[in-house]
Amino acid sequence: MKVLHGGDLSSWDDIVSCGWPALLVGNGLSINVWKGFAYDALFDAAALDEAAESLFSALDTNNFEQALECLNSAAVALRALGIDSAEVDSTYESTRDALLKAVRDSHVKWNDFKPDAHTRIAKELDRYSHVFSTCYDLSIYWSLMWERSKEDERRQMEDRVRAKDFFWGKGGVFDPDDVDIRERGVTRLYYVHGALHLWQADSTSQNGKWASSDGKLLALLEQYGPDSLRRPLFVSEGTSAAKLRTIRQSPYLSFCLERLRNSDENIVVFGHSLSVQDTHIVEALDRGNPRKVAISMRPSMKSDAIIQEKARLCALLPRHEVQFFDSTSHPLGGPELKARI
Repeated sequence: MKVLHGGDLSSWDDIVSCGWPALLVGNGLSINVWKGFAYDALFDAAALDEAAESLFSALDTNNFEQALECLNSAAVALRALGIDSAEVDSTYESTRDALLKAVRDSHVKWNDFKPDAHTRIAKELDRYSHVFSTCYDLSIYWSLMWERSKEDERRQMEDRVRAKDFFWGKGGVFDPDDVDIRERGVTRLYYVHGALHLWQADSTSQNGKWASSDGKLLALLEQYGPDSLRRPLFVSEGTSAAKLRTIRQSPYLSFCLERLRNSDENIVVFGHSLSVQDTHIVEALDRGNPRKVAISMRPSMKSDAIIQEKARLCALLPRHEVQFFDSTSHPLGGPELKARI
């Protein structure tokens, strides 16, 4: 394998043969499918109140995680000083809810998602034994459902995509006591930060999923009214600590994060920045025996920026053999996935 230094990036083809049983995929996949998932697009689609708009303007950002992190810090400081934090708490909740609705409102439409893109995504995920996703949107779920819907037509063929997300209980409910998969060749899928199609029941703490292989899932948020017994299972907090608290309140999310922590296989990190807001993800990756970690990077970055980012990521995972590759050379980063515009 060719060893590269400085601002150079490997091609995925140069390192794929090393063997990569696990994949951690972030919003980079979603943005490659649909530009509406980018920070600026989500910001433009969000219905923010006046206080939130002022905050984003003061921070000079369109990044929801940064704004939510600022609000969280402000609330902590106010409470520590004995000052009422109700207004900040209210802005935090409205901003978090605006993000969820913005993801729904700016989501790629079912009819704009090319069938070939579904197939490409599903078949690439099928290469891995474990897929951990922090994407909120339905790109992965729709792609796997699309491929599964064709299984009756080719049931005798050997190239079927086989993925399981642990929601096989009655009514699509997750059972933490029933998580064993004994079949070979199955991709285990973990939505570590939840997703639009997942729900949590506050009264029972049950987690489950809504099932649909078409665009109907985008209308689900209308069902989460004040009297609803369920709410979206969607981790959108601004700090890693706040995200971790939300994860611990969910049996399914706790299970997913624990599986990531216990994984010590070579892993690909695609489309994930591993930012300070996701320190819990970094800590989970850094656990276990030393292994190979291949991290995607955008080739559009300047050489100096690539060098700095390499140094930052290597410092986050000091015990592991970290490699870097061009995100556009990976099957999940190619232009073939882009939705119809």
